[in-house]
Amino acid sequence: MLYFIGVLILIGFVAYRMTPPEKLFELGISAERRISGLTLKTSEIEEGEIAYLEGGSGTPLLLLHGFGADKDNWVRMAKHLTSKYRVIAPDLPGFGDSLKQPDLNYDVPAQVARLQAFAASIGLSAFHIGGNSMGGYIAGNYAVEHPDQVLSLWLLNPLGVATSPDSEMFTMLRQQERPAVLVGDANQYRELLAFAFHKPPFIPEVMIKELAKRTEASFPLNSKIFQQIHHITDGQVHFTVPLDTVLVGFEKPTLIIWGDNDRVLHVAGADILGKLVSQSEVQVMKDMGHLPMIEAPSKTAKLFLQFDQT
Repeated sequence: MLYFIGVLILIGFVAYRMTPPEKLFELGISAERRISGLTLKTSEIEEGEIAYLEGGSGTPLLLLHGFGADKDNWVRMAKHLTSKYRVIAPDLPGFGDSLKQPDLNYDVPAQVARLQAFAASIGLSAFHIGGNSMGGYIAGNYAVEHPDQVLSLWLLNPLGVATSPDSEMFTMLRQQERPAVLVGDANQYRELLAFAFHKPPFIPEVMIKELAKRTEASFPLNSKIFQQIHHITDGQVHFTVPLDTVLVGFEKPTLIIWGDNDRVLHVAGADILGKLVSQSEVQVMKDMGHLPMIEAPSKTAKLFLQFDQT
């Protein structure tokens, strides 16, 4: 989870002083969900339970978070979309509060199949689908596998562009260093904030410690999932179903958004994908990092609203 709204303002300094960090964290998360009109729900698929946030009304918009993140990455932006869309943001299997089974395969084809089962479990038949980073990689493959269900595709700094130049993070991988998104302690979490955002949002120290505690607990499974998705050998990444292969000939309306200061994934991926998809629109956001829906939620939402004029 890579965001936090002013919890101290929402619940007050006295509550901050008296509340344990774990409870303070939950209070802040719950408050922001309420402000955005989102409700926590669960659904069952064959492998286990999927937790998700839902709110608003209108055409469904299914939003998929990135690696090491969770459903709450979309909360800030969702409040700008719920007047027109039924926003649905699940914890992808392996992350957040959804099923976490260490013996499962979490590569993209398997996650697409689980996502299809989740969509069926909550009665989704036609919807917009979007995703950030790993979630964009999954969303793109889902759209190709199930075009009859997908009204449009929204990619925000997506992973999976095999022909893109190396980003700073992929340079780390080639040098066989720990990638910045694979976090195991509080110091690494602070480093991630500086790496993922161009202008990092304020997060109180007590919250960083709680977030770091959660990511540290998830480190073993996250390490396995990272390898399953990237298939790294000798520093080289080998995507199973790269977007710049599967999206060739894709004909549904597609919005591609990328931050110009993304250090995780190279911004050149936006132009590469834009040239492949006939009905695509590319928006490179200035002074923006890897997570535009958190760094500039209103502006990012507006780009989708302008794109979808239906």
